[in-house]
Amino acid sequence: MKAKLVLSVAVLLAHISLAADLDAKTSARAERTAKRMRKQIVSELKTRPDHPWAGEYYAGDGLGVNTSLSMAPQSGFVFEWHGCLGLYDRNYGAVISTNDHLRLSFTFENQQKGFQGLAAELIPVQWGERRYLVPADDVVGFCNRVNDGSEPRDGAHGFFLLRKDDEKKQVAGAPKVPKEFEPYLLSEPIVAEIVSVRAYKTRPSVVEWKFKDTPVILNAGSKKGLRPGMELLVTKPSNVVESVRITKVTENQSEAVMIQAGEDEPGPKAGWRVSTRAPWRVLKVKPY
Repeated sequence: MKAKLVLSVAVLLAHISLAADLDAKTSARAERTAKRMRKQIVSELKTRPDHPWAGEYYAGDGLGVNTSLSMAPQSGFVFEWHGCLGLYDRNYGAVISTNDHLRLSFTFENQQKGFQGLAAELIPVQWGERRYLVPADDVVGFCNRVNDGSEPRDGAHGFFLLRKDDEKKQVAGAPKVPKEFEPYLLSEPIVAEIVSVRAYKTRPSVVEWKFKDTPVILNAGSKKGLRPGMELLVTKPSNVVESVRITKVTENQSEAVMIQAGEDEPGPKAGWRVSTRAPWRVLKVKPY
């Protein structure tokens, strides 16, 4: 009983701390500081038009997720997350550039949870004249978006931070990701079939429904170019909008997991076909 009480108090104090931190982030003082820093960043950008990573960036869906990041070497960075209900998160601080990585020094607590937070370490990725900022722990995710055709996007909305107006610039070849991730960029889509399905497990979410994780086996492996972390979308049946993520590969088979929101969702079946290229997307750039 005493242990439960201590735990409850700890959880309550954590919630109070987070609420106080959010109040500080959205305060009038923080608003003034962010506005002043953003003005300094914009002024510095005018003196560094060809800087490899300085700029104003955006990622989001235009609805509940609208993240902006303005940054320059001397003036630091300002990050904001806006959604349907207004400002969800804000942070600012200094930028430290080391070995082609950018580390952000946050003024407020930075927690990537729900509608808040930003990766503390970013990798600048060049693709032609485009500039992206990719979380250091999600370069594979960026490669998946290139493989499925989401990138290069032709509008502002997208999963990864893209420099303002760069969506209007054409690209060719492959983006310049770190060398160890180059094998994750595919010159041609990989197509496979689900050959067996294992028992699913559920896990809680932050709302009422649960996540449903269903392990599957695919009839393609490293010989076809599949690697752990790659994502393939269901192409048959055509009315299913789901994907599987590779967890383990052998030469001719792969283990993967389909993650669904809601345990009542119909799960995958043997015979379903999957592909690294989304069936509704056309190839926007020449194979590399």
